[in-house]
Amino acid sequence: MKEIKSQKSKNFLKKLFIKFCRFMGYEIIDQNNFYIPTSDKNLNETLSESGTKSINLPLGEVKITRKVESLDVIIRTCSSVNMLTQSKKRIFEKDKIEYTLRSINSILRSIIYAKKYHPNIDINIIIVDHNSNTQDLKKITNLLSASTSNFQLLNLNLADFENKIEKINQKNEETKSNQISNMSNIYKSLQLSKSSKDLIYFVEDDYIHELDSFAEMLFTYERIASLTGR
Repeated sequence: MKEIKSQKSKNFLKKLFIKFCRFMGYEIIDQNNFYIPTSDKNLNETLSESGTKSINLPLGEVKITRKVESLDVIIRTCSSVNMLTQSKKRIFEKDKIEYTLRSINSILRSIIYAKKYHPNIDINIIIVDHNSNTQDLKKITNLLSASTSNFQLLNLNLADFENKIEKINQKNEETKSNQISNMSNIYKSLQLSKSSKDLIYFVEDDYIHELDSFAEMLFTYERIASLTGR
């Protein structure tokens, strides 16, 4: 009977200690099973809370003072050009559209995952495409439409930028058509970013993203911005 009362007393003190630590803003770890009772999470789970606090072991907790409101993902696409420098070949030597679709798909999956941890952040996708054929554009649109993400697909008009790009490059060579289209696409992306409400992420259509890429980028931005005050 004394043993039962002793166990109840220990449990009561343990719960009281956990509540005190939670109230004071401390995190404690049970090293027997790597459980964090103050957050009711395991050590391998995400401990940070979007817009509230950032927890990084062993660096500790940072109160978030710079909350992210929105993120615009601006993707530059061009399935008609295999490489900007045509003397090279891409790994696997597939059609460019294959890399584009896989890149966009990895971004969509990463955004869906990020929304679990950042539900209050508005994430939008803007595709700025140049010279992709109708069939490829349909594939891109179908992929985006099948997702839950907000998106726009814009067609680049080179005529809007022909007077803004030097005809001779830094190597004192004539600027090639592929370089002109690439620079025009960058210019258009920068124009679009001026109407963004908060963060902008620029990316080309041949980057594969890990599932947690966007979630970690947002957590990291909030932490560093809150620490530096910038």
